[in-house]
Amino acid sequence: MNLGQNIKKARKTTGVTQKELADRLQVYQKDISRWENNELTPNALTLAKICRELNASADEVLELNSY
Repeated sequence: MNLGQNIKKARKTTGVTQKELADRLQVYQKDISRWENNELTPNALTLAKICRELNASADEVLELNSY
């Protein structure tokens, strides 16, 4: 599983920039970049917000449906 790539894919699918997502989540754009590059991992609460803002299911982002 590559959480960062999945977040990036979901973000690009919805046409949202890193800056726009950062503004919606009230975090720094650098945080989005670090998540997408797997330098940091968002906590569970933030991950839920990411999924909500990008209209993506947690199953897709976490690849839970691939087992």
